[in-house]
Amino acid sequence: MKRSILFVGLTAIAAAAAAQSSVNISGNLKVTVANGNGGTTPIDGQTANHWGVNDLSSALIVSGKEDLGGGLYAGFELASFVGVDTGSSWSDSGGPFWSRRSVVKFGGSFGEIYAGRSLTPSQLMALFADPWYWDGSAAQVGWQIQQANYTSTSFIRTNNTVGYVSPKFNGFTLSLAGSAGEKVKSKDIGGSLTYDNGPLWLGVAFDQSHGFFNDPTQNSTTILVGAYDFGVIRPMGSYTSSKVNNVSYKGWSLGFTAPLGPNGLLKGHYSHLNDYDTSTVAAEGLTKFGLGYQYSMSKRTNLFAHLSQAKGQGQSATRTTEFGIEHGF
Repeated sequence: MKRSILFVGLTAIAAAAAAQSSVNISGNLKVTVANGNGGTTPIDGQTANHWGVNDLSSALIVSGKEDLGGGLYAGFELASFVGVDTGSSWSDSGGPFWSRRSVVKFGGSFGEIYAGRSLTPSQLMALFADPWYWDGSAAQVGWQIQQANYTSTSFIRTNNTVGYVSPKFNGFTLSLAGSAGEKVKSKDIGGSLTYDNGPLWLGVAFDQSHGFFNDPTQNSTTILVGAYDFGVIRPMGSYTSSKVNNVSYKGWSLGFTAPLGPNGLLKGHYSHLNDYDTSTVAAEGLTKFGLGYQYSMSKRTNLFAHLSQAKGQGQSATRTTEFGIEHGF
């Protein structure tokens, strides 16, 4: 009888502990067979004049959360880029292994505070205005156009960051982040304000720093985004104004997603950057187009096909074709 009581007691304690904390392993694997025509215009993804296998920003994520009681919680997230086509990670080329995100966080009814490495608020907001979510496809709008050549102190992320995300209030969410340079890089500060209520999504964000190369001038970017879900189609757009090394740049994108039947999704964009070559004084515009179709075989597995073209002033157009599979876990 005593053993039974002890067993029941230990089981109850274990169940309570399991309810209070959790650790999850998840991720997304996305690979294409792709071809490019070998054009001279720079473009994300496959550009060579042959068929190849590409990874589209696959990820491995380890995350956890603990209930601290009283509405408070603590947690963490570690996310790494995975090169499924070669089995590589960013650490193979000298970058950090947990290069996507590595944060510890503390939250409650007041919002969430996090510390570590993460996308800046402006980069994160721009990502959600891209129909491809910057997945590494050649068809995506991409950071260069949507950030108008601006980079933070760690490209599109910041290290040594402390950030805050407010609770949603009447559709509004405020995000703030600051990165300490620690005498190696410059400080990086930024924030965003989004409105997300029903079919309407709007946002404005800014960021300022001395950039990835620690430029002598203070660089900055301001971005406006928006989308509206009509059910049959969800148009979206972004407009960015930046200043890099005292030179002003502007970029814009118009995109959409549209469901086709119960399992299909059509997406596309048309985007422009007024000057993509920051190494020259003369402005050289970049125009980009992307079109894609995704078919969901299940909640975790998608098949897709993409077409894209990018044309830079004074250069030949780069065109790509991609066919691939995506699996989440």
